[in-house]
Amino acid sequence: MIKKLRKKFILLSALSVFFVLLVTIGSINIFNYVSIESNASTSLNEIIDKGPQPNERPGMIPGGGPNSLKQEHYFVISFDSDGNIVESDNRQVFILSKEECEELATKVFKGELKGKKYETFRFRKNTKQDGNTYVAFVDVKDKMDSFKNFLLLSSLISIGAYLVLIFLIIIASKFAMKSSLEAYKKQKRFITNASHELKTPITVISADLDLIEMDSGKSQWSESIRDQVNRLTDMTNKLVTLSKLEEEEPTRFPFADFSINEVCKKAAESFKPLFKKEKIKFAYNITGNLTMYGNKNLIDELINIFLDNSLKYTGGDSKSSYFVVSENNKGKIEFRFSNTIDKNEEVDIKQVMERFYRSPSNKKEGSGVGLSIAQEIINLHKGKINIDKNASTVSFVITL
Repeated sequence: MIKKLRKKFILLSALSVFFVLLVTIGSINIFNYVSIESNASTSLNEIIDKGPQPNERPGMIPGGGPNSLKQEHYFVISFDSDGNIVESDNRQVFILSKEECEELATKVFKGELKGKKYETFRFRKNTKQDGNTYVAFVDVKDKMDSFKNFLLLSSLISIGAYLVLIFLIIIASKFAMKSSLEAYKKQKRFITNASHELKTPITVISADLDLIEMDSGKSQWSESIRDQVNRLTDMTNKLVTLSKLEEEEPTRFPFADFSINEVCKKAAESFKPLFKKEKIKFAYNITGNLTMYGNKNLIDELINIFLDNSLKYTGGDSKSSYFVVSENNKGKIEFRFSNTIDKNEEVDIKQVMERFYRSPSNKKEGSGVGLSIAQEIINLHKGKINIDKNASTVSFVITL
């Protein structure tokens, strides 16, 4: 149990750290990328507003002031309404010839090149008041290379930091769980010691009760005492079983292949007279010749727990209980225990498998430990349980 809690602690901490790093590094890199695209868009607007300036030195604007575009690699070409090139300015780009620039601009003008991107360029087309259409390209290769380098570096640093943090979390989890581990060990020790200590007085009470009944005969009082002794014995044994299951020691509960049909049929047949005595319509069905790998005794205990649960809590006008075993489409064994319930029966399906849980409307005797043992058996076999409830029926579906 403590191992499970520690694993959950490590897993949740690891996911939390991963999420924080992902959001932080992701946000920074997304912001960088958006900034590059935004700056490229602003530059394209400036390039088109400025237009071709074939008579100026690169990096200058009319009036002799330094141009904000002097660090950009770009070209701009204007077309008249017939598609003829009016002016061409490619002095700020060095990786393409004038002919290649004009060819790309012509494709954009004619609609043959769509979108906003071409390789490392961003482009835009706009018709101004003079009736000419201007096509501008700006190269963002240097900025994208810087972005990719930063993305790689930040990712590597994040991965390194994440691994270091996971290592620290694993170490910290030992100290974080230390007090819980000690409390858990004390709890187990108490249950084991209390169970052993209770066996002696229970045995003495049972023996004394036998002597009283031999001398005075049976009475409703002696029967009541015997019922409570049996109930206390059953609860003690269940608590010991639950404590052993929580240890999850493979050597204590060895696994092997066995026949599901044999175990289920034996359990169902043993409960038939009990259902009949309570005037409950009971039926069971086992589909196919089923085998599984697990602990046969524990699976037998599991089936008996749910059949006993159905026997105790079946209600309603047409008291019915059904037990179905089959193989699902994933090749796993599916056990379904269904029974009718009273309309006023209050069952919290989120808590029903918890230890000592009892329904508020439940008047039946019981320890509230049985389904907790079933849950531990399911966990030990790496299975799962789903509980379906409506106004008249409750179903426990176990997949192993």
